[in-house]
Amino acid sequence: MTLTRTFDLSRLAESGVRAIIDSLRVDHENVRSHAFEAGQLTVELTREEAGEHVEAFVAAMKRTHRMIGRKVLAETHAANLQIRDIDAALASSSDIQILGDGLVGLRGSLLSLFRFFERRFRQIAADFGADEQHYPVMVPSEILEEVGYLGHFPQHITFCSHLPGSLPVLQSVAAQPETLVEKLDPPRHVLTPAVCLPCYRQHRGAVIEKVKTLTMQNHVFRYEGTNFRPMSRGWDFTVRDIVFFGSFEDLSRLRAEVMERAIELCRELDLEVTIELANDPFFLDISRDKAVYQRMGEVKYELLFPLPHRGESLAASSFNLHRDFYTSVYDTRLANGERAESACVGFGIERWMYGFLSQKGFDALPA
Repeated sequence: MTLTRTFDLSRLAESGVRAIIDSLRVDHENVRSHAFEAGQLTVELTREEAGEHVEAFVAAMKRTHRMIGRKVLAETHAANLQIRDIDAALASSSDIQILGDGLVGLRGSLLSLFRFFERRFRQIAADFGADEQHYPVMVPSEILEEVGYLGHFPQHITFCSHLPGSLPVLQSVAAQPETLVEKLDPPRHVLTPAVCLPCYRQHRGAVIEKVKTLTMQNHVFRYEGTNFRPMSRGWDFTVRDIVFFGSFEDLSRLRAEVMERAIELCRELDLEVTIELANDPFFLDISRDKAVYQRMGEVKYELLFPLPHRGESLAASSFNLHRDFYTSVYDTRLANGERAESACVGFGIERWMYGFLSQKGFDALPA
């Protein structure tokens, strides 16, 4: 009985390889482990019957991602580049506490570095005149249904539930805690998988007289299966978003200006990065063609830190033109009656920290 399959991914760009591997990490039912070396992906299956499913999935992903080429929009080169495997240093640091898979606490120098990036990203938002917003980390699941998130990224969602308002049920759980799960009410809320989601509903029926700019920082929760790594890929992480409402022309210009500010920050800190054309890692059949659409329309760019010790790059910021995806759901319009558009720029604070530490180490922390 053969429980392994090998796939040739040598003709795919890094983004395509990463999309396939990240997707397989979610499929615990069919995939036990994987290894990627020299363009070859070896997958260990949980059972023989899983082979047909995995083969069909990888073939479909390869077809999609062969249509997607690499485009570098901007890049910086560090004068003092010392890329290192920072994971061991993080594991031994007293300034990080690993609370569980994808869950970390910070103190000391790492918390200071977190606050540094937090201030810098907030300043970028302020320089664009952004109106600060604050939202809860838990939102009604109907928001995700309204914007189609469940149809695109169900693997990321962390659902929230509670016990029903029934004294007999509460007494039974208190007496037999092991029965807790079966007594829970159906989940009607989720931990937010994207900082900006509440702001689009907030503008239901709104008329945008001129460009409107919002900013918000919050915890983000995305379940990643076995793919968690301290600081670089968390279940609970922190993002500062800047959201623009307006016309396509205005939003294209503003997105370019924010990308330039991000590049300026990297030059100031002597960091080596690229800003590249990107797509969300769609892997469900009903969504996968959107990866090609995103590339063709150049609606998504990412700022990437190179991680040679992993043979991949780390996306720390994204720069997205939504077109009228959200504004059509909530009927948000311009003053001339045309449909408004939206754009969102995100700065993942822990990922920026990881990128910085992987190039500068703990000895060059900014003030």
